[in-house]
Amino acid sequence: MSHHFDLLTETEKENPAAAAIRAMDVSDAHCFAGPSDDDGPRTVIGMNVSPQFFTSHSAPWNPPTGPNATLYELKLDLNDDLVEDITWRFTFPFDSTGAQYVQVAQLTGPDATSRTAPGTIITPPNAPVGKVLCVGDGIKIFADERLDSFFTDIRVPADLRAVLPPASGKSADPGLPTNNFMNTFAGQSVWLVMVELPAGITGLDPIQCWGSTAIFDNRHGAWLQVQRAALPDVAVVFGNGQDPYHGMINSTGPSADLAGRPANSATDPASGVWGAVRDQVTAVVKALNTYGQGVHGQPTAMAYGAWAADILLPNVIRFTPGTTALWDPWNGPRNGMGLHEERASNFAKMVVNQDYTTGLRQIEHLLDYFPYLLPPIPGT
Repeated sequence: MSHHFDLLTETEKENPAAAAIRAMDVSDAHCFAGPSDDDGPRTVIGMNVSPQFFTSHSAPWNPPTGPNATLYELKLDLNDDLVEDITWRFTFPFDSTGAQYVQVAQLTGPDATSRTAPGTIITPPNAPVGKVLCVGDGIKIFADERLDSFFTDIRVPADLRAVLPPASGKSADPGLPTNNFMNTFAGQSVWLVMVELPAGITGLDPIQCWGSTAIFDNRHGAWLQVQRAALPDVAVVFGNGQDPYHGMINSTGPSADLAGRPANSATDPASGVWGAVRDQVTAVVKALNTYGQGVHGQPTAMAYGAWAADILLPNVIRFTPGTTALWDPWNGPRNGMGLHEERASNFAKMVVNQDYTTGLRQIEHLLDYFPYLLPPIPGT
């Protein structure tokens, strides 16, 4: 999902006291095919948090109680209504020795949308972090620090973020870099939560999934969603924290993403998340004068912005179990989110309507079995 610098301000990045904030900051979400078994294709859903990009060491998990109580959740929609049907809620309590362990609650039906429903605990007592847990019904679970699977030159999303939303009197041309590309995230680590699911849970029809983190707001006595993770850079770039739509993308569920879309999407005023995405893409392609070019060209900048908003929203990962995951919507594929796409470039193409690429490739050696991401490099 490529948040990476979504939650923290520049000041917080340098502040060691911000570890609790880093621990709930989402960097990426994944959904791709696992190995098939006798029951059919398996599906992997995962989310990375607390990217090491902010600090010399990734922040550990926030526990489920205390002033920074945090929930880490993976969500699955099985019927295309953009409402979760199953939630796997990861929490990290402490045992009697002070060591953290992982506890996962599975919530289904109406409880899947609730952060107060207890759900069914599917992990064994005091389950160790860093171990693959087979918990019944064909489900595998993993939580631990791993090497960051995301790779890009940070200048790409940063340059887009710097011009959106467009400021009065300033150009929305992001001036994306064209040379000297390097992977900003090479050798860095994240904290990973991941489930692998049998076809008996996902079915074989397209599914939709996303991740989220939530913190307990002691002032109001309620859980507050901090981030929602799905497609790359959507919540990072659009709004840039400077308008209410940025917060809306992170604080709501995907069912809210299309609420502001008008019937005449290429001409009429729009609002909400959809309106923010359309209008900000419109500003970029108008500044670049690219809205009419290529196979995706549209007669007006706003018509292109509407087309892009319809591709990028709702902000969920849609995947057909048993197929190859690839997300490159400018070239067509929008199926899952694997570990090999250069996501920032694929997102940037949509915003600028140009076949833009850094040329970077996934050079980290990935595991060919669950949990797929390697342990962090010793000593880093």
